[in-house]
Amino acid sequence: MAASGGGCGFVACNHLSCGPGAARSAVDFSRRDFLVDALAATAGLTGLGGCAAPVMQETPVVQSSNPAEVILINGRIATLDPRAPAASALAIRGGNIAAIGSAAEIERLRGPGTQVIDAGGRTVIPGLNDGHTHFIRGGLTYTNEVRWDGVPSLAEGLRRVREQAQRTPAPHWVQVIGGWTWAQFAEQRYPTLEEINAATGGTPCMIMHLYDRAWLNRAGIRALGWTKDTPNMFGGAIERDASGNPTGLVMSTTSLASLVSVWLRIPRLSSEDQILSTRHFMREHNRLGVTSVIDAGGGGQNYPDNYAAIAKLAADGQMTLRIGYTLFAQAPGKELENYTAWAKLVKAGQGNDYYRMIGTGEYILYAAGDVANFAKDYPVPPAGVTEKNLSAVVKFIVGQGWPFRQHTTFDASARRVLDVLELVNRDIPLKNLRWGLDHCETLQPKTLERLAALGGSIDIQNRMSLDGEAFLKKYGEQAAADAPPIARIREMGIPLACGTDGNRATSYNPWIGLHWLVTGKTLGGAKLQGDRNLLDRTEALRLYTTGGAWISGEEGRKGTLEAGKFADLAILSADYFNVPEDRIKDLSSLLTMVGGKIVYGAGPYSRLSPPLPPVAQDWLPVREYGEYYRRGLQDAQNLARAFARPQLIADGGWGEACGCGVF
Repeated sequence: MAASGGGCGFVACNHLSCGPGAARSAVDFSRRDFLVDALAATAGLTGLGGCAAPVMQETPVVQSSNPAEVILINGRIATLDPRAPAASALAIRGGNIAAIGSAAEIERLRGPGTQVIDAGGRTVIPGLNDGHTHFIRGGLTYTNEVRWDGVPSLAEGLRRVREQAQRTPAPHWVQVIGGWTWAQFAEQRYPTLEEINAATGGTPCMIMHLYDRAWLNRAGIRALGWTKDTPNMFGGAIERDASGNPTGLVMSTTSLASLVSVWLRIPRLSSEDQILSTRHFMREHNRLGVTSVIDAGGGGQNYPDNYAAIAKLAADGQMTLRIGYTLFAQAPGKELENYTAWAKLVKAGQGNDYYRMIGTGEYILYAAGDVANFAKDYPVPPAGVTEKNLSAVVKFIVGQGWPFRQHTTFDASARRVLDVLELVNRDIPLKNLRWGLDHCETLQPKTLERLAALGGSIDIQNRMSLDGEAFLKKYGEQAAADAPPIARIREMGIPLACGTDGNRATSYNPWIGLHWLVTGKTLGGAKLQGDRNLLDRTEALRLYTTGGAWISGEEGRKGTLEAGKFADLAILSADYFNVPEDRIKDLSSLLTMVGGKIVYGAGPYSRLSPPLPPVAQDWLPVREYGEYYRRGLQDAQNLARAFARPQLIADGGWGEACGCGVF
């Protein structure tokens, strides 16, 4: 059962939820003794008002021969360092943490030019590290998308689309490209084509729900030139009316490539606008306390062409996010050709601390992956061809010394991948590479044992947050309670990280994932995860910090707040360790630092926030809908009262949900 506070309640323990086979320290910031210690340590420096503003102090009390550039005081710091899990102050020098501890210890490092930031008694955590996302691709179009992430009602979503249709100039489209689920809406349903056409009129529009379906309005069908003779795309199907004409609904059947192929035909922003869009997407991540991501590549994200914007920002020193990127095979059936060409352009580890190539994946072979639509049956690829091609690709990748990751949702696909890896491992040992499988919702004990024996790792995502209802309906309660089998993975000591899989299959907001790890709930409120798989808040936070650092081979540099590591941190808007569980998903950052530099500030820290160039075009949606939806407490209460008995979607039509709130 998840603990209500942060940690299991013991400063050092060998509790199962705190790690397999070894004692770990947990942080419980509800403990009175920590508060007393922290308050006493900072009493001589500054007040503790909840609205305290950052303090700039120029005159040191004690001179230091090697003073810190920045000191953060009066914080409730969750270091995630098992040896010293809590602190009240830290010092920063040269982009790294110079020291961390009590106020008295850090005070000695203050000098005439030291900037002192008062955390005001707020919770401070290591910067979040999204272990699996699609940031680079998402950044190219972020400013041009109407995001429905977190929007509480379909009515609000359609209002945004209607307003944007009136602003969008030709040849551009209104785009809502993933990151939302029907279950988050008060209406508990999808939009209809009639509603979409009424809202958008003559402006082309594409609305995509996760990776299972998309709706094109009539203007979009005309812009694409679709007729009754238009064939279905690879891995998908076009719905047609009685006359055979496309209605506008496109379903993913066997591959997410079907929806991606449609999206790729939508006009793009200019190169300059893509760079600016990426900067705005970085700022949005910083607002949520994210300081690092592992970019898992993506369909339509060819190297180096579609990496030009982020490479330019890295070259110009304009990164406010650390990115470790992988190379995702682009051409089904020609994956080996992709990797052979890329090996001539880039090496694993090439780059710097802000932008570095860290391997390959999440698809190294398309045929080895599986469907992203939980409502559909998983079509098992024919035997023989997949194994032969995967073996050739893996041998080449391993020969280059590249870490790799492969998308495997279902146990059947994971078993087939492991069949190949076990054969390769006989000739080329894999244990020296940080390789692994991603998603892994249905992996069984025997499969996990095989993966562990090969030295593999697992990177899970909170896809159940958004698509859990579809999984539950298709596979049942027992399977859903173990999707993925977090407890078993941890008991076996398999390295584990968590990411968002943003910003299509889920939202890019990591607090949604932390909420899911702690509660097991979907955004629609259904509790799917079994209690054995729930984590306390400290261990959940580790999966979004130290977990990702291990995947990218940077555990010695980030993931915890310790002397010598990167000064990547966030001062939170509320106390993660003590807010009600369902409020975890509403958290954000008030101040975010990357490499000791402030990259985002809000509220009392607003004046410290660096300026961000505004988007030039008045019509771009980011000017109106540029953040994850901020739901106030009153909004949530009103919705709960108004829709106490939600309607659920079934293939046969609409039906009233049972009073249990699950199904």
